Formats: sequence, structure tokens, C-alpha cells
Amino acid sequence: MAKFEIQLNIPDVKILNIETTRTNDLVITVKSTKKSTQCHKCGQKITKIHGYGEAIMLRHLPILGQSVYIRLRPARFHCEDCDNQPTTTEESDWYNRRSKFTKAYEEWLMKMLINSTISDVARKESVSCEDVEGVLDRQISTQVDWSDIVALPFFGLDEIALKKGHKDFVVIVSTRINDSVKILAVLPDRKKETVKRFLQQMPEPIKKSVVTVCCDMLVVKSKS
Repeated sequence: MAKFEIQLNIPDVKILNIETTRTNDLVITVKSTKKSTQCHKCGQKITKIHGYGEAIMLRHLPILGQSVYIRLRPARFHCEDCDNQPTTTEESDWYNRRSKFTKAYEEWLMKMLINSTISDVARKESVSCEDVEGVLDRQISTQVDWSDIVALPFFGLDEIALKKGHKDFVVIVSTRINDSVKILAVLPDRKKETVKRFLQQMPEPIKKSVVTVCCDMLVVKSKS
């Protein structure tokens, strides 16, 4: 049987085991390799490990068409400086405690929503519509770090209905960089003033670099 190496692109973890479930999902058990965290009480760096928390299961990016889940027992650290010497569970950048998905998978769902609907994405990924709506809620932000972007030749605005039959919408702002779709922002509604306000905050050099704008399948190209 041919073997291949799995690259999770997740920091501070070590793969302990990989198993396949009866439904052909991959479950990857990992161990935290973090050496410290910040005490939730005093804010100081603490390095003394005090065991591991309850195992959590997080949906991750698919591999070769298979659904992938990361099983992790987060490290707990002991603070010797605070009264009662409390413990703090590690904080990691690759997942959010409020979510059952990794941040990479949440971004994957956001990309799938472009030119699609919440119900379609939920059905394709075998998750609930409420799960996808939760991801959208967490992703809503109009702030973009424009310093990371040199040019924006492709620019997309996609309206997404939050619930079927309702009039509540968000707008996903996206671009394509090096043949890869990137989500720039999620606007809280589709009002003209909201979109206009977002466009106005774009730096002038970025505005001038736009060549093609796609708005819900309507493509407009700059004359230049």
C-alpha cells in the first residue's frame, strides 16, 4: 500500500495516531507541544504543565475527499504565583473555543459560500445550517490589513442569505491571489452605505489596481 505524509499545517501539535471511522472519516489524534501559556488570572507566562483537559474533536480541512477530524487534549498549565495556584488551559491560534471547527476549516466553509447558499454548503459538508451561520457570525468584520496586499486585480462581492425565506443578508468580500481565493471581509448586511463605507476605506493604490469586479455572478471589467 502506498504511503503519504499528512501535512496538517497546525502549529504546536504532534500527531499520535490516525484512524479511519466506519463512515470513512479520518480522525487524527494529536498532542499539544506548547511549552507555556498565559495565566488567565494574573496574565503572566506560565510553564508548569498540570495535566491535560478533556479531549475535544474539531472538524478540519478534507484530505483526498475524506472528512477530517482533529482530536486534541489541550494542555493545562499551573500558576505558582497566584493565590490558590489556578490552572489555565492553553490558548491556540488555530481554533476558537466557541467553535467545533478549526479556523482553517471555517475559512474553507466561507470560500464554499461564494456563489452558493448556506443550505447547499451545509448539505455538501454534512454540517447543519446553524453551524455555517455560526461561522458567518464569527467571521463578520469590515477591517482588512491592507498592508499584506500589494494589488487587487480581482474583487468579488457575494450576497449570502442568512436563513431561507428571510431578508437578512451578509456580503462576502473576496479576491484571488496566486490562483487561491482569499476572504477579505464579511460585511454585516448588504446595504449600499455599508458596502460603500467598506470600499471607501480601501487605499487608493489598491483601488487603482482593481481590474475585474464580480458581484453575484455579474462580472465588470475595468476599461483600463
